Amino acid sequence: MEINTAVTLGFVTASYFFIFSILAYYAQKIIFKKRIKEVHMFMSFSKPLYSYTLRNDVEVKYGYIPLSSYINVDFGDEFGLTSPELKKHEAKIRNNGIAFQIMITVFFLTVFGGVNFILGNNTLTMFSDLGSNTWALISGKQEFSDFAVFIHSQYNAYGKNFYIVAATMMYFIVIALLMIVTSWSPYLSLILSLLIVVIYCLLVFKYFELPLTFYIDLMLALIISGFIYFLLLRFFIK
Repeated sequence: MEINTAVTLGFVTASYFFIFSILAYYAQKIIFKKRIKEVHMFMSFSKPLYSYTLRNDVEVKYGYIPLSSYINVDFGDEFGLTSPELKKHEAKIRNNGIAFQIMITVFFLTVFGGVNFILGNNTLTMFSDLGSNTWALISGKQEFSDFAVFIHSQYNAYGKNFYIVAATMMYFIVIALLMIVTSWSPYLSLILSLLIVVIYCLLVFKYFELPLTFYIDLMLALIISGFIYFLLLRFFIK
C-alpha cells in the first residue's frame, strides 16, 4: 500500500465521479426531460471553491468535500403543486432516481463484466472473494494482517493496478445497488449514509496500519484529478 496505490485509488474514484456526472446529466436531460441547473464535481455547503457557466446556462461547480458528484435539476413551477399532485411529483422523482441507479448499475456491471471476460477473469469470484474477506475483517473474524495477505494474493493473481481499479469499481457498483433500495425512502438513504460513515470509521480507526502519508497522497490525488475532471466537464456537457 505505497504511494502509487493511493494515487491510483484517487484517480479511479475521481474518474467514477466524472463519468457519473456526465451520465446523470444526460439521463436527466434526455431520458427524464428535465432542465439541469448545476453539475457538481465534489460536494460543498453554500459556496463552492470554483465554478464556471456553460453556454447552455448550466453552472459547473467544484466543491471542497471529495465524496461524490451530483446534479441539481430545475423543477420550474412544480413546487406550487397541490398536495395530490405533489405526491405524484415526488413519486415520479423517486422512480426516476431508481431508474437512473438501475441504469448506472447495469452500465458499470456490463463494462466491468466485459473487461473481465476479455481478460479471462471471473467477475462473480472477484465479488465474492473481496466481499467475504471484507465482511470478515469488519466483523472481527479476520485480522488486518490476514486481510493484507489476501489483498496481496489478489495483486499476484490479477495484477496490482488492475485489481485496485477492479476493487474500487466493485465498491461503487455495490453502492449503486444499495441506492436502488434506499431510493424508496429518504430515511433509508440516511441510514445507508450513516452506515457507510460508521464502516469507514471502523476501518480507519480500528485498522489504522497504513501510514498517514498514504491518506495524504490519496486525498491529494483525488483532489487534483477531480479538479482536472471538473475543468474537462465543459467539453462533455452540451
